[in-house]
Amino acid sequence: MQVSPSIYSIRIDESLYFPNARFLEDTINDAVSLDPAIDHVILVCPAINFIDASALESLEAINHRLKDADVKFHLSEVKGPVMDRLKRTDFLEKLTGEVFLTQFDAVCALDPDCANRAYHDPHP
Repeated sequence: MQVSPSIYSIRIDESLYFPNARFLEDTINDAVSLDPAIDHVILVCPAINFIDASALESLEAINHRLKDADVKFHLSEVKGPVMDRLKRTDFLEKLTGEVFLTQFDAVCALDPDCANRAYHDPHP
């Protein structure tokens, strides 16, 4: 397994809604506050089928806090219906980072050396 000290990836394996949105905020805030080497946070979204209004507010708050900390917020593997929901808001316009088709695409763009190590030596 390859690790990038500048990237913090977090995968959510369920829809984002009121009961878990605050937990996501707290988890990301704690990780970034404890590790000053983090330059990028990637929310890996393949299992997210739905985002409610509370979760959208949490994503906006995460994006804002990360921006204040000079950390970029990215999304990867976003499903079509979720992307449609995000496009109906101004969240994507305010997103400090990018939306990537795959997590590997995200790592390739954000830390090419880490991606290269993973590609050439998948079992260190």
